[in-house]
Amino acid sequence: MSITDGTAFTPTATATYTVTGTDGNGCIGTDNVDVTVNTLPTVSAGADQAVCDGGAVTLSGSGASTYAWDNSVTDGATFTPTATATYTVTGTDGNGCIGTDQVDVTVNALPTVSAGADQAVCDGGAVTLSGSGATTYAWDNSVTDGTAFTPTTTTTYTVTGTDANGCIALGSVNVTVNSNYYNIINISLCTGDSVLAGGAYQLASGTFYDSLSSMTGCDSVTETVLTVSSQITVNLPLSVCYGDSALINGNYELANGTFYDTATSVLGCDSITITNFIVDSLITNSITASICQGDSMLC
Repeated sequence: MSITDGTAFTPTATATYTVTGTDGNGCIGTDNVDVTVNTLPTVSAGADQAVCDGGAVTLSGSGASTYAWDNSVTDGATFTPTATATYTVTGTDGNGCIGTDQVDVTVNALPTVSAGADQAVCDGGAVTLSGSGATTYAWDNSVTDGTAFTPTTTTTYTVTGTDANGCIALGSVNVTVNSNYYNIINISLCTGDSVLAGGAYQLASGTFYDSLSSMTGCDSVTETVLTVSSQITVNLPLSVCYGDSALINGNYELANGTFYDTATSVLGCDSITITNFIVDSLITNSITASICQGDSMLC
């Protein structure tokens, strides 16, 4: 290799260089210098990485002694990338030689997971919850995605969806359990009265059922227990002697007759008392008797 004194050149291998110097008298002298060519470090930035949005990564160089990253990254320190980017590391070895390498960090978007629209069900009814927007779904409260189940109380259910990149997101849905109503009504009527029960007007004692829909669309069952009480009629014969009287219906009666008195029983129905009033006639007999003086007779 031809070397020019004072001119930079690039050695390709370690070598000893000899210089020959000539002074003004034409005298010459020589000297040697060793130039060592150090191998550049093989710097590695590590394998490419993928992270879900909001996740953290750690970049660490290897193959050198010290490392300097671009994009304000500190070697071996965790950080949260905001977008997909290529990061470059410069490694310096003990000889001051440097090498570089790059690594790609992909930031995957989180899936948009939906748990579906809120649902309402009647007590005892079944619902099916199905997630969407991801690849696989895991529900809380022991729910299996896409499988019907019977909720017992109003609850908010949460689904965790995982996409093909392993990124996860949550969704929630409210399931409202509406009550079914069962009402028992006890009704007492008097003979001749009626009540609408079981879809018809009822005149006799019995148990009748009506099924309707509540405001929430659930069953509302009414059980009507009907008791029909009979009218009480009492026939009361009453007789007095001629000239006597009896208090009937608030009046003192002296003559034969049939009198009616209507009252209310303890069940609230009519109680009729029929009084057949008889005034016995006065009996008049004329007896002629003769006795001797000094005798007596019982009259």
